[in-house]
Amino acid sequence: MTTTVFSDIDWTREGRQVGSLFLPHSPDDDAWGVIPFRAASIRNGEGPVVVLTGGVHGDEYEGPIVIAELLRTLQPSDVRGQLILLPGFNAPAQRAGRRTSPIDHLNLNRVFPGDDFGAPTEQIARYVSDQFFSRADFFIDLHAGGRTLFIQPSAHVVMADEMDPAVVRANAKMAEVFGVGITVQTSNMGDYRTAAGYASKKGIPTLAAEMGQGGWVTGASVQATREATLRLLRHTGVLPGVATVPGVPTRWTRIAGPQAYVFAPCDGYFERRFELGDPVRAGQLAGLMHQLARPELAPEPVLFQSDGTLYAHGLLGHVRAGQNLAVVTEDVPTPSY
Repeated sequence: MTTTVFSDIDWTREGRQVGSLFLPHSPDDDAWGVIPFRAASIRNGEGPVVVLTGGVHGDEYEGPIVIAELLRTLQPSDVRGQLILLPGFNAPAQRAGRRTSPIDHLNLNRVFPGDDFGAPTEQIARYVSDQFFSRADFFIDLHAGGRTLFIQPSAHVVMADEMDPAVVRANAKMAEVFGVGITVQTSNMGDYRTAAGYASKKGIPTLAAEMGQGGWVTGASVQATREATLRLLRHTGVLPGVATVPGVPTRWTRIAGPQAYVFAPCDGYFERRFELGDPVRAGQLAGLMHQLARPELAPEPVLFQSDGTLYAHGLLGHVRAGQNLAVVTEDVPTPSY
């Protein structure tokens, strides 16, 4: 290992360890300091190695809450194999409540597999790639919409033509077991720099989830995340005796390329004309852009470019040119596996 990140946890040791990853950081006020990331390893004999992460983005909360519960309560006797818990995957962004790191302004979910001696965010990704993905049998990455996005609770699984068919089938099965109402089948449009995309490409059965929205955290969103996560951990075999409640059948969807996105054509106020979950048609009015710098101009109509269901939309009314306003999914057949 050459990355500068290190840990006080021995990932090969049996038993329960709660400790930290440490990212060396030398800002103006601390020449030789570190940024700690709390983590845990719970290992008990032979069995699957499962990596469970939250807080990739610092404004997404359900995942860190649920993973912290597991960190506090699980004992080695509960586990078969090894469960690696990372409730604060991106500690700098988490502390700042931001999507990107306040240190280098990078999005951790766009830099995998990272760089041993790159920017701090790239070093985090490299440590996870080297130390966790190198040993993982399953990877679960819990997300939410964050402060700027309303999104339907859903699972995301990478299912691309160039992937190992066995991994595609395993990903599909994980989505069914996760048991929330919507699954988005994605190919990442050929971009594997996300944690889930990179892990899937490396042959690790992987599920990412979007379980909250709008920068809120509620009892209902935490409970839904808790129940779905426990179902999936039981499925992997790492928590064979955990009690679970049934999920619901999932509707399979996809984001069908660039035409599924609606972007702001200019700076201004966006007056949306849709609600989350609405059926929409190509050519339908999505909303009006009010150009406040030129009030003499009539609002510009913004149209949907594809048929489907309104899966996610931006939270803010004051937007800049190019900002995402809405995302449309289309239904696809349930995959066979």
